Amino acid sequence: MDDDESGTLTQGEFAKACRDFKIGISEENVPGLFSIFDANGDGTLQYNEFVLAIRGQLNEVRMQAVERAWLNADSNNSNTI
Repeated sequence: MDDDESGTLTQGEFAKACRDFKIGISEENVPGLFSIFDANGDGTLQYNEFVLAIRGQLNEVRMQAVERAWLNADSNNSNTI
């Protein structure tokens, strides 16, 4: 999807991806959807912006699960895996 290999998607790349993957969104609705995903409004879509828009914030239960997994993986308490 990232045709220019910038690490982000432009609105044009996003529109092309919607067509290529047959998302079913009309061309006139692409800019509105893109602007929802482009949380910081810089005109590009970063992976983290996209994931956050799709997934949403971690709720308390999910955060606790992530923390438990981290504690198990970081067995020597180095804060690295």
